[in-house]
Amino acid sequence: MKTNKVTKFLFRKQIIGLGEMYVLLFAAFLVLPFIFSLISGSLSDYSLADQMRGTWVTAAFGIYMFAISTVSYENFKFLIQNGVSRPTFFNSQIIVNGLLILIGNTFNLAYQYLVLMPLVHAKNTNIFMSSYVGYFHNPFVGFIFNYLFSGLLLMVGALSGMVIGNFLTLFSKFIQRIILIVTPIVGYITVAYTASRVILDDRFQMTWVANFAKFILGYRSTGAYDPFPMIVTIVIMSVVMLLIVRYLFSKKQLKRE
Repeated sequence: MKTNKVTKFLFRKQIIGLGEMYVLLFAAFLVLPFIFSLISGSLSDYSLADQMRGTWVTAAFGIYMFAISTVSYENFKFLIQNGVSRPTFFNSQIIVNGLLILIGNTFNLAYQYLVLMPLVHAKNTNIFMSSYVGYFHNPFVGFIFNYLFSGLLLMVGALSGMVIGNFLTLFSKFIQRIILIVTPIVGYITVAYTASRVILDDRFQMTWVANFAKFILGYRSTGAYDPFPMIVTIVIMSVVMLLIVRYLFSKKQLKRE
């Protein structure tokens, strides 16, 4: 019973935050350009269709899920201090994230199919559609797997945020700042080095790393990529990250202010 109450509390709080984010984004991307065009006398150059062409609407939800999953300490602190157990909070947060992903993923695909694709006259508006949808000869089946694939990516993003957020709360604020500064630098150097090797070194392209990457991506020399290796990989990653989050959560402590 308490899990239901906590789930309702978190869902109400986070769905309101999601709505506020969309209001701000629509104001920033649609209303403000209209006002500036009106003030500057260039209203004839303003196009609502052009403003809605970008993928900022669909990308915003993924960023929101990552953000709320990362900065969940305040909710944890408030609920734990009010008698909610760790397992109850953890289970409720997982349920809420799942519900939000169902809602956000449905909205994203509806926007892509009903708004974005007619506006730009394009068939590819996300990763799955550009690389994998051609693997399926039935459009309905392709749509179902598009929904599944997009939802799994959002789930990985949310779980990644939970891993990062719960990991950081194990340290003092000073150590957290060091981690937040050093990690992006090390990550950028690693990615830049790897990318340069792949692009510039022909020998590297023939190594097991490149072949393994092609396998995971479902690369095929002709036709669309095979989505199933990638889907299985994402599912495995999600399970591993969920176990990591559960472990980190068991070590999470309230900090003295």
